[in-house]
Amino acid sequence: MPILIDANNVLHVTGVLPPDLAGVEEEGLAQLIADSRYRGDAVCLVCDGPRRNRPVGPIAGIALRYSGAGKTADEVIAILVAQCTAPRRLTVVSGDRAILRDARKRRCPVLNATEFLEILTRDHTVRAKSRTPLRSRPQTPTLDPQTVDAWRSFFGLDDPQALERLARAAREGPAHKRPHDRRSPRTLG
Repeated sequence: MPILIDANNVLHVTGVLPPDLAGVEEEGLAQLIADSRYRGDAVCLVCDGPRRNRPVGPIAGIALRYSGAGKTADEVIAILVAQCTAPRRLTVVSGDRAILRDARKRRCPVLNATEFLEILTRDHTVRAKSRTPLRSRPQTPTLDPQTVDAWRSFFGLDDPQALERLARAAREGPAHKRPHDRRSPRTLG
């Protein structure tokens, strides 16, 4: 689903991004989007002003479009929404009420800039947690032979008959006394 984002509205929302992500520019926003649930969608960031000294091509698959001199990103988004042949498939993200109102009139799904950043923040948090390396298991301390012998005699593991009883109980435990229900979910209902 194509997504049209008013980059400046999203970039100027404060208090939503965690401190390690706060203050991102177009490139950082594009990377956040590429690492989120929107990574497979056609996304276009519409930025105010000319392209001077700013990223030109797509960043992580996210297209960048600059309004140029004499136009605002809001005007470019309004034109793109008006020209869209399938507005119900175009999601518009902005903090500008007029843009969101015009998009709703064309039946475009809309997201407020703050809501959009909250989604990106949640996705980033989930991905960051999944990337953290698993902590290695603490090494089990080894026991000296006298302690091992003491535990073996305490649990009766010296006695061959006691060992046989434990093995039999493991083989014929309570899980083996009840037959498994082999009916399929269809026959249960």
